Amino acid sequence: MKGIIIKYDEDKRYGFIKDENQNTRFFHISSINQKNQFLNNILDYYFSNFIERKCYVVQFSPISNSKGLNAININLTNQIFNDMSKATIFDAEITDIEYDNTSLTRIISGMKNGSIPIGATAGSNGTYRIGYPEGNKNLNLYFRRINDIGWDSIEVRDLVLKINSRKKITKKFIENLKKKLIGKQIQVFPLGEKWNINKQSVLKV
Repeated sequence: MKGIIIKYDEDKRYGFIKDENQNTRFFHISSINQKNQFLNNILDYYFSNFIERKCYVVQFSPISNSKGLNAININLTNQIFNDMSKATIFDAEITDIEYDNTSLTRIISGMKNGSIPIGATAGSNGTYRIGYPEGNKNLNLYFRRINDIGWDSIEVRDLVLKINSRKKITKKFIENLKKKLIGKQIQVFPLGEKWNINKQSVLKV
């Protein structure tokens, strides 16, 4: 089985691997066959969503015990997780869809002498608003590879609106989108630093 190391405690000498099914497995440094190579190049085998760097995949034997899922007989590989250097099309499954509608506006209570700061707009009941009237509006499609390790997300809001001839995203539309797409097989390929869907018509509801 394949996986990526998502946590390692250098003092306690254990960590956790997320396997190709996205389950978390415990491992101890004694289970890594190339210990010195790993310890000398930890960052090359340590995946983080918050740091953009390449991360190599590991292979291991999956086991389980009374404490949960474990990984043993771990071997380091030269496979890069989610390698985007080649525009190769691969099969994937849609696992989730999330709509992020985050407001960048802060509502402040308690105007002084009925005045509001420069750049703010008046609200109701003695409040005013600071910030942009609209915030982040992202429709994220999550996928996982079918025949190999890999998972990520694609931002598809503008594409979905265009394909479905819509002007906005509603809760009902998201529900219908989820019913149609979650579990559906698609083809994904990298273009630059972003993932793309090969046949975008799949987003038509």
